[in-house]
Amino acid sequence: MKRSILVATLLHISLAPVSLAPAYGQICANGYSNQTLEEDSPVQRLGTALSERELELHWLQPANYTNIFPFIGKSYQLSEHEGIDFINTNQSITQVSVRSVADGKVVYIRRGCPQSSPFGFNEKLHNCGGGWGNHIVLLHPNGLFTRYAHLYPDTIQVQVEQKVHRGEELAKMGNSGRSDTRHLHFELGVAIKFNSCEPAQSFTYIYNPAAVFLNGDR
Repeated sequence: MKRSILVATLLHISLAPVSLAPAYGQICANGYSNQTLEEDSPVQRLGTALSERELELHWLQPANYTNIFPFIGKSYQLSEHEGIDFINTNQSITQVSVRSVADGKVVYIRRGCPQSSPFGFNEKLHNCGGGWGNHIVLLHPNGLFTRYAHLYPDTIQVQVEQKVHRGEELAKMGNSGRSDTRHLHFELGVAIKFNSCEPAQSFTYIYNPAAVFLNGDR
């Protein structure tokens, strides 16, 4: 959905442990926050199929939903829809929890993105957080990263470097960023590193999250 082009020359990326230290060794525990900036983050490219090693964790669905909008993309090409949208349009439920799909560590948080209302097209800073709005990125023991996007303002409950457990609440589902109703945009990918003190950052490669939920729980 983002319009910039990510230039990728490698057709494969190793999922061996990588350095996650931000520039100059600084860690911003509260993440990056800006209430006026609209970032331009590169469109993410779909990588190769996941191996058994990457699928070995027992994954949990990250949120309750009424509808799903699927991942759309082809290998080595720029994705058309970079994750799965877990949509919850039940207006009788005022807050919907967003949970960690597996054990991991928080490596990035983007705060400060407003939303005009929980439901309907968001009219405030559409490209805040690179279009993801308020979001969180976790690193998991198998080397994969997950992104939890369009979070409700001021509901993030974790900090950078914090270890989280499978099923732990991270925030509430929202409508911030490039969003047209309350939902969780969930991404799965790999990255060289995330700088916790900088604006929104893309993954190096992404994958269809449906693969990891085949062995998980709803």
